[in-house]
Amino acid sequence: MEKKYLIYALLVSILLQGCKKATDTTAAYPYHLNVSINKVNFTTNSVARFGLSNEAGCVANKSFEVTNAGQIDVDAYFLDCYFKHFTNNIDFKNTKTGSYKIFDGGDLLKANQCNGDLIIGLTDNSINNLYSTAILQPTNIVHKITNISIVDTTAATTITYSVSGNFSCNFKNANNVIIPITGDYVLPIKIIK
Repeated sequence: MEKKYLIYALLVSILLQGCKKATDTTAAYPYHLNVSINKVNFTTNSVARFGLSNEAGCVANKSFEVTNAGQIDVDAYFLDCYFKHFTNNIDFKNTKTGSYKIFDGGDLLKANQCNGDLIIGLTDNSINNLYSTAILQPTNIVHKITNISIVDTTAATTITYSVSGNFSCNFKNANNVIIPITGDYVLPIKIIK
């Protein structure tokens, strides 16, 4: 009986250690994109896995980068979110918290976005049409950066910032149905020293 109890205790201990490690791993990666699409909540921790460098932006002779803020891919919708920012720290370090713009996903590679702007694309998968991309509506757009902090300066050529913010906007699908979007994010942004 004593031996059986020790085996159970050992198994419970191993299971608890495994759970603790899983929790620690999640806590060690604080980045996320939380989105409510048409009042249904989604979240992803797969942020900043992809970026486009050497992009043009709203300021001539400045280099911009577009960092992926996350994707939500479910049966009903596909949402793709990007954060545009200066490439070099000499430009980015002066970024302040406050209000910024949101652009439609179709403008991803255009030069009209500025440092701190979001680019969001939404596809309504319920419409069986090659062109089921919803269009960002020009009113009721809110995007606020709420925190910017340096999290790592150890790399020889880059500085990593953590950027937090929240947003809300509306899209209209091909059937003229309005789809409300709200969300918040915490992103790692790599900037050249």
